[in-house]
Amino acid sequence: MLLNVPFLTCTKNKGWYGYRRRVPKHLRHLFQGKTEYIQAFNTKSHDIALIELAKTNEWFDKRVTSNGYTRKKKSGVLPREQVKEIVTDLENTGLHPDQQPEVNVHTSGSDLTDMTKDALDAAIAKVKLDKGEISQKEYHTLLEPLESGKVWQLKSFQAQREFLLDRLYMKYTNHDKLIGWPPIVGDDDFPPPQLKWDESDPEVIKYRIMNGDPVNSAPTWQNALDTYLHYNLQKRRNPEQTIKHQTAAVSMANKLAAAFPKRMDTPLIEVEKFMIEDFCNVVWPNAATRDRNLRTLAAIWRSWDVHNEKEKVGFDPFKSIIKLNADKLAMDTIERRALTPAEFQNFNKSILDEPKAEIKLIGMIMAYCGAPTGEAAGLTRGDIKLNASTPYMVFRNNKVRVMGKDRLERAVPFIHSGIKLQIYPLFTFLKQYLDQKDLEPDDLVFPEYGCGKHVSSSRTKLLSNHISNMRSGYDSRQAVPYSLRHTFKDRYEAAGVPAQVGEYIMGHKTKQSSKVHSKYGTGMPIQMLVDYITDITEVQDHGFFEEYD
Repeated sequence: MLLNVPFLTCTKNKGWYGYRRRVPKHLRHLFQGKTEYIQAFNTKSHDIALIELAKTNEWFDKRVTSNGYTRKKKSGVLPREQVKEIVTDLENTGLHPDQQPEVNVHTSGSDLTDMTKDALDAAIAKVKLDKGEISQKEYHTLLEPLESGKVWQLKSFQAQREFLLDRLYMKYTNHDKLIGWPPIVGDDDFPPPQLKWDESDPEVIKYRIMNGDPVNSAPTWQNALDTYLHYNLQKRRNPEQTIKHQTAAVSMANKLAAAFPKRMDTPLIEVEKFMIEDFCNVVWPNAATRDRNLRTLAAIWRSWDVHNEKEKVGFDPFKSIIKLNADKLAMDTIERRALTPAEFQNFNKSILDEPKAEIKLIGMIMAYCGAPTGEAAGLTRGDIKLNASTPYMVFRNNKVRVMGKDRLERAVPFIHSGIKLQIYPLFTFLKQYLDQKDLEPDDLVFPEYGCGKHVSSSRTKLLSNHISNMRSGYDSRQAVPYSLRHTFKDRYEAAGVPAQVGEYIMGHKTKQSSKVHSKYGTGMPIQMLVDYITDITEVQDHGFFEEYD
């Protein structure tokens, strides 16, 4: 039994066959970031395993060698561009199938007569040569007048195609299986055992075109996805967000492909609006989920036109679907609200009992300055200045966090002395936590919950344990960890802090907060913010909360 077959695995003890293949680094986004693709065949039969191996190899190769950015040749020329170049070359040399003479209902009588005469003359000359009635030189002399005719053109084309086919047979001969292969001379129906042809090989593409096989050069749904991922990789994002976004995009694109006639290979021009609409309504019945996924899918679709101006599809089936869904969403959306004073006090007490130190401090930072969860969790040791004359923390771009385009880089001071410290002891707890660590400036302060594939949902779930809905008769889903940001806004307004300063502390990039930032060049001086932070911390009552009747 031969087990030395590429990608075929077999368990030592029980003999179960499977598949294992390394995924190149630049293609891992197609496999949810995995370094290897592993598939169990659920069989102990070697013959069945070989059949499954062939199927899996075909699927894998098709997945990574789609006509797009996931398969770029060493020359830097994309397969779709290769097709165009080969077509142009064939046209320039007169070897494109569309240029060859053919007999059909449109063929004129004179052309038909000429072609019949040329074919007959060539056949007679060949018979004379075979019988020895004429020499090789005389034979070529007889053929010279025929070289300008359509029959000769067609024969020349066929000869070139057959020559190319012979080259490919030789090129892709499976020499391991050639031993014992019966020699069959002059019969093209029995080629030597073949390896799988590389469909990106220029000679293979050329033969496919010359043979009249369909070579799809129209942009496909796979092309759109590849283009989107290619350019998405160039955007500066948090690593956590990048991995999460790419994985979700690939997953959604493949799901939607089930609604298309040729799956991922469906040309974009063959996609109909109803395919998308019907599929999304069934797969994602929740309006909010459907809206979010539709916008990602639309971005994938539009990426093709954005980055391929000369080959634009020219229509967007997602536009009207998204608009209609947005109208439905507006009616179903549950608005997140600020926490009531009692709920906020309860959070501050509850978070102190959180056993996970990272979650406790992340929650305290969010409540202290209204920072989003990702910004609070993405602090590095160099972002926290505990030994400054006025201790502070900086929210800015670092190796694990990229501030959004609507976000301001800013510094927020700590309350670090006096009775106010007892009201909100963030500085004390953070100092105790960091004193136990030996961190370099670029090290994450919260390594477990700061960055990772599923970290965001885990953070939210753990923080939600400390959020209580104390408003009888109101939807509990309105009170979530993000509510801490709404609460901070209510609190700075109750403290009489100017809106532009409050927005600056929260990192909102608005006309007012941007003016504050630009006024001081590198941001508002820390000392000027101390009194504002103190006033906000002292607030006991905030907001207007209508009673349920």
